[in-house]
Amino acid sequence: MPLDEKPTTEYVEKLAKHLEGLWSRTHAKWMQIDSYYNQTFQIWPAGLNRPEWLKPARSRSIVDHATDHQLAHDPVIHRMPAAEGVMHKRRADKVEPALKAIMDEASLLEPSLTWKQVGKHLLLYGYAIVEDGLDGSVLHDRDDKPRKGRDETGEEYTARQRLAAAKAEMMMPFRTRAPHPARVLLDPTEKEPKIAIKHTYRYSKDLEDMTKARMTSNGKPKRGSVTKWECGDEPFSLIETYEYWSECWHAMVAEGDMMFVEKNTWGFVPYSHAYAGYGQEVTSYTEVDPSYMAVGILEPVLPVLKAQAQAVAGRHNALMEATFNPTGTTMDSAELQEQLSTGDVIEMGNRGDVWKMEIPQLPRWMFQSEEWLDKDIEMGTFARALAGMREQGVSTVGQQAILSTAAGRKFAAPARQLEHLASRSASHVLQLIDIMALRLNVHGHKITPQDIEHNYSVRVSFELIDPVLQLQNRELGMREVQQGLKSKETYWSADARLEDATGERRRLLEDLIRTDPEVQRLLAGEVLREAGLLQAIEAARAEEEAMAAAAQGGGGAPAGAPGGGGPAMASGEPPVLGPDGMPLNQTMGTGGLRPLREPLTPGTAKPSRIGASRA
Repeated sequence: MPLDEKPTTEYVEKLAKHLEGLWSRTHAKWMQIDSYYNQTFQIWPAGLNRPEWLKPARSRSIVDHATDHQLAHDPVIHRMPAAEGVMHKRRADKVEPALKAIMDEASLLEPSLTWKQVGKHLLLYGYAIVEDGLDGSVLHDRDDKPRKGRDETGEEYTARQRLAAAKAEMMMPFRTRAPHPARVLLDPTEKEPKIAIKHTYRYSKDLEDMTKARMTSNGKPKRGSVTKWECGDEPFSLIETYEYWSECWHAMVAEGDMMFVEKNTWGFVPYSHAYAGYGQEVTSYTEVDPSYMAVGILEPVLPVLKAQAQAVAGRHNALMEATFNPTGTTMDSAELQEQLSTGDVIEMGNRGDVWKMEIPQLPRWMFQSEEWLDKDIEMGTFARALAGMREQGVSTVGQQAILSTAAGRKFAAPARQLEHLASRSASHVLQLIDIMALRLNVHGHKITPQDIEHNYSVRVSFELIDPVLQLQNRELGMREVQQGLKSKETYWSADARLEDATGERRRLLEDLIRTDPEVQRLLAGEVLREAGLLQAIEAARAEEEAMAAAAQGGGGAPAGAPGGGGPAMASGEPPVLGPDGMPLNQTMGTGGLRPLREPLTPGTAKPSRIGASRA
């Protein structure tokens, strides 16, 4: 069936059954891996009366430690300008922090951090899927225009209008999810699949809301064909659904009925998938089985993990038998048990009537066998050096760094796949902003379709930052900038990991402008005005000018005035000093009643009298 042809119920169900059969072996294998990760696997064969409760946490710690230490989860956005020119560069620099804020917010809106969950799927199952979508309720709230109520006052209506306008700009409708790989069926041979089937169970009330949102108030479909779902008296009953996606169509089938068929106006399939790179396709001309490619980090060592669990459980069982060593007797066991319960002294005919059972002595090779298993698991999965534990015999930081770097190469492929999935998701976000003409303000970062310029290319990276190595790189980058071997913008992006280069350049210019004396004078006046001190200073200046005028007219300063020979000076008391060490009537270079020197030109700041006074 051509992809641009409208899908039918029969086609969607046939496609779903085909993909389910294609992925059946892979899903069965993932169930076994889940039992090891959740520590529910069976240690001993059925029928043996042996304890099952003690299971080492090695299988879970391998995946968790690898996810936490080897895969970063904080995206870094890299956006190239759409064309040559300063304006295109500014728009690219504006998109980077805005897209970063959108991806961070979308990840935090999910129950678990999206990119950390994607990384865990890559390591646990060897396969991961990312779903990009829109929150319909958020879009409805953004488009919903408030109407004035019958009994609502004008102030209340104005307040609701302001709140709606703020929500329309601040609400972020994008959602980025990490669904379980078994719930989405994609073509295993295509990196960018053209069709997708999401097989899930939905509440009946959710189906009613989805179909109702696609119909007008008159009960007619807004677009495409819609069959309204009625939940009845069981709104929380689970309904099996198949959601179909292609580049042209979006449809949903529930219990053999087509709920809706509509055109896919997004222009892309909102799913991306990738393999971790630990598998290998088998040599076969006819068999297409993704189970050989979807290989997680635990799959090669599952038998060894079970053997280690058996060794740990067996050794612990021997420890319990040695600790609670049973007692043997030729007497009546019930009588002996009653005597032992009353105290440490018992009655017996002779010394050989009661004895302790012999404790089996375990040979040393039994304990060494577990060490062999532990090394085999470590060689096949995750080196303990990457979890922060130093290897035996390693005494220097350099040796440990070499071992960590060599062991970390095992995770190069999953990390690269994670970056590609995030890049695809970021590109989808830009495309939706452009085609839906969205204007967003996320955490203070604004983005509009004009900033995107119909260019959806973007690269997302996840970087594991070593603080010591980062400091060395920054110092080396600063030297290269000083020697002219590297530009400041390259230093900001590569060494300092700064996304908004245009904003940083503007902030540097602002710092340079603030060093201008005239700008400093204006800023100081603004601060004085805000602090309420400007009027007091102006009054003091007016008083000084009046006293200076009186002194010039009378031949000298009046007694007791600043600079005059008042009682304070005549009595021989030391003058009061200002903050610069000068007398208070001469502080800050005022020179008493001496006027300030005139500037050389009207655009030059007036020089201070501090130097002249001290000279």
